Amino acid sequence: MEEVKNLDQESFLNFTKLPASQWGDQFLKFSKADSDFDVLEREIEVLKPKVRENIFMLSSKDKDTTKRTIHSIYLLESLGLAYHFDKEIEDSLKHAFEKIEDLIADEDDLYTISIMFRVFRTYCHNMLSDVFNRFKGKDGKFKETLIQDVKGILSLYEAVQFGTTTDHILDEASSFTLNHLEPLATGRKSCSPHILKLIRNAFHIPQHRNNQALVAREYISFYEHEEDRDDTLLKLAKVNYKFLQLHYFQELKTITMWWRNLEHTANLPPNFRERTVETWFSALLMYFEPQFSLGRIMSAKMYLVITFLDDACDIYGSIPEVESLVDCLERWDPDYMENLQGHMKTAFKFVMYLFKEYEEILRSQGRLFVLEKMIEEFKILARTNLELVKWARAGHVPSLDEFLESGGAEIATYATIACSIMGLGEMGSKEDFDWLISRPKLARTLGAKTRLMDDIADFE
Repeated sequence: MEEVKNLDQESFLNFTKLPASQWGDQFLKFSKADSDFDVLEREIEVLKPKVRENIFMLSSKDKDTTKRTIHSIYLLESLGLAYHFDKEIEDSLKHAFEKIEDLIADEDDLYTISIMFRVFRTYCHNMLSDVFNRFKGKDGKFKETLIQDVKGILSLYEAVQFGTTTDHILDEASSFTLNHLEPLATGRKSCSPHILKLIRNAFHIPQHRNNQALVAREYISFYEHEEDRDDTLLKLAKVNYKFLQLHYFQELKTITMWWRNLEHTANLPPNFRERTVETWFSALLMYFEPQFSLGRIMSAKMYLVITFLDDACDIYGSIPEVESLVDCLERWDPDYMENLQGHMKTAFKFVMYLFKEYEEILRSQGRLFVLEKMIEEFKILARTNLELVKWARAGHVPSLDEFLESGGAEIATYATIACSIMGLGEMGSKEDFDWLISRPKLARTLGAKTRLMDDIADFE
């Protein structure tokens, strides 16, 4: 931001001109036939029974077999394959957790315990963190002999990411693992190249906090260098990822074409952001599986409209103009926009256009109740956007609580969650929207965190 000017009733922010999107029309060149999807899908369906048999069909109920199954579930998660085996994973872990005490009673391998901890907590089974006390010496510190087990230390570091405020031992584990992994990550100590890359990836973004599609891509590269790899599992992972990529490229092409063909975006001023790929990637954070392809497209379009609205209000709208826009959105009447001019009018028409698309899709799904919920969340977004514009133009400094509550809504956290529920199809129920509109602590905390992360990035 370069400067702030005040001209009578009109206050506007003069932002640095933005370059055109670096992606251009790259994804418009993508061309694949339905047969390309069909070939990969058939190959996946041939490989899945073999993997299922190798992992879940063993009749033995001994501890070692159960531990191997848990490790295999970890591999399915890391390779982006778990969604193919949801029922088998749920049943296996429910059975395993019922005998957790027996499973871990004499287990002294750090890697195994860390993997079990990560898998159980991933699937909402609360394996207690005091299990890691067995790796401490008489002095109450983690044993130095553990540093020889690089994969174990790395897995413990990843397990730390599942900690809660009461898992104090994981705070100690965090310091211990960082102290011993950092020399490897920086090259001061040596380890095999494929493990080194995994360590650096974990330092950049731990698996638990990363995009699942990116985790899968990275872990496939790691796993193919493992001596004890399951080649059938690896092959399924590679074919599955190619299948995902086809979906992703097709979605990016669809969104790019949609954006290019909109009359609202034909001649955007240089202060408006063109973020087609970035908004799609935000949608990918919600769910990466192919069955949610339409949901990602719907979400990405919503984020594009929100970005457009944000730029129009922040850069080009006086407070009276933004108030008029918000008033129109509150009325939600396409015929009530005679007081809107320029980018305010364009923004309103853009919103109406998108929600008309949503209406057609949701009607075809028999889920029109979702439209009402989405409209209400969008109105909340517009109101809080106006509130923050007023604060900024008047130089008003709100309390931290006020800022985080309004800022969490303004940055579209709640609208984003609503959009992700909408994209779930029949899985997204009225109860889910009722939960969101009640603003539970989880949603409010996520809103505050997102607001602060955005502000930190802006500041830097």
